[in-house]
Amino acid sequence: MSGRIPLQRIVRITGIVLTLLVVSLIMVFSFMPKETYPNISWIPFADKGDHMAAYAAFGFSFFLATLQIPGSGKQRKSRTKVHSTLHITSWAGRSIMYTLVTGLILGGVVELLQPRFGRTREWLDLAADFMGLVVGVAVVLLFLKLVGSYFTDRPWLYDPNWKDEMDETR
Repeated sequence: MSGRIPLQRIVRITGIVLTLLVVSLIMVFSFMPKETYPNISWIPFADKGDHMAAYAAFGFSFFLATLQIPGSGKQRKSRTKVHSTLHITSWAGRSIMYTLVTGLILGGVVELLQPRFGRTREWLDLAADFMGLVVGVAVVLLFLKLVGSYFTDRPWLYDPNWKDEMDETR
């Protein structure tokens, strides 16, 4: 992979750093006393809007942290024809499921622990969390679709097997 951008590593590290930042902020704001909670007036739907925005950010970042880009692994030695096209539907399902399940677990744990910090438990917040996760995953898929079109025409940037494909076409 000399001379190539390690796309998988960049995406994964960016996702992990963003996820750690978002989870930290979710924890701080979720367990903050209601009296000191900031009034964020630009987010619509008050408390539920806050939940949707926070978990949309979590969905976006955690999806990137768990994403496995096809063709970005080690050099393959198999005789099967390899392909390096970036299309979302065939390889993003695992990350979508990890993101939705982990986000729901995080939201559920936060809701269960909030009464210990003087906050009230609202199960509709968990529904808002899930809607935010779906929005975050949709936004990251759209983002990857737009950015992926750049990399589809340039497999040498991310696919260690791109020379094999070029040789097979000759």
